[in-house]
Amino acid sequence: MKYNKYEAKEAARDILKGVWTAMPYSWDSNDEFDETANRANMEHIISGLQIDGHYCSGNIAEFWSMPDEERMHAHEVMLDQASGRIPLIAGCHHQSVKQATALARHAGDIGYDFAIVLTPYVAARDDDCVFAFYEYICERVDIGIVLFNVPQVCHSIEPGLAKRLAALPNICAYKQANPGPAATHSIMQAVGNDLVISVADEAPWMTSMTQLGINWLLNYNPHLYQVPGWLPLKDYTEAAMAGDISRATEIACSLQPLRDLHAKWIMGRWRASRMPLAEMKAWQETDCRADQYALQCLR
Repeated sequence: MKYNKYEAKEAARDILKGVWTAMPYSWDSNDEFDETANRANMEHIISGLQIDGHYCSGNIAEFWSMPDEERMHAHEVMLDQASGRIPLIAGCHHQSVKQATALARHAGDIGYDFAIVLTPYVAARDDDCVFAFYEYICERVDIGIVLFNVPQVCHSIEPGLAKRLAALPNICAYKQANPGPAATHSIMQAVGNDLVISVADEAPWMTSMTQLGINWLLNYNPHLYQVPGWLPLKDYTEAAMAGDISRATEIACSLQPLRDLHAKWIMGRWRASRMPLAEMKAWQETDCRADQYALQCLR
C-alpha cells in the first residue's frame, strides 16, 4: 500500500481531483474479458483524452455479471496498462461483505490507489446495517474506501450515516449519484471537511467547481464528450480552476447538444428500462469529433 488506513483521508485529498472517468469493459466473441480491447481503451483515455484518473469495474463495466476472479484479473490488466501514469480506483462492490473485503484487499495488494464500494443491494435497509457492512471491510483492509451513494437501487447514504461512516479511518471520499443539488449540499455540510466529494454527473460540474468548491469529477461523460485533439471538458475544467470563468462558461455551454443527446439515448434508456451499455459503446466507437459525428449518427 502507498499509505496506511489512517493516512487514507490525506491521500484522497492529494489524489482525488480533476476529471476522472469510468468505462464499460469489452468482451470477446466467447464472452470473456477482452484484454487487448480493454488495454486499448485504457490507453485511449490516458494518451488520447489526458484523463486525470480512472475507476475500474463500475456499474457500466458490468461488474455485477463478472465472477470475482474475472474482476481481479480485470483490475490487474487495467493497472498494468496504466503503468502508474494515472491513479486508479477499483470497484469492489459485492452483496457479500466477505467478497467485498477480498476484492478490496486484492486491489490494495496489487497497487490500486483506492477502492469504491456500493452499499449492499439486498437486505440492508437501515443505517445500522450499512454502517456494519463498511465497518467490517474497513477493519480488514488498509486501502482507502470511497462510498458510492446510489439511492435509486441501494439504501441511501444520507448525511447522518455519511457522518458516522466518515469517522472510520479508511472512508475517504463520497461519490454522489443523487442528482438533486440539495442532496449534495446536505452531504457537504455533514462531511465536506472530512471526505472528498464528487457529483457523478458532468452537467453540474461548472457549478460544483465555481460555487461549491468541489474539484473532483468521476463519471463516464469524459470519454463520451471528448476525442483526442478535442477535449472541451478538460479545457473548461482547467479554465475554471485557473479562474477564467468566462472562457470556462463558453466552452461548457458548447457541450449542451451532447448533454441533450446523453439525456435521450443514455439516461432516457436507463430510466425507462435498462442500463444502456450498447448505446454507450456505440457512442464510444465514434472516431471523429463527437459534437458532429455522434449527433448525426445517434440523434
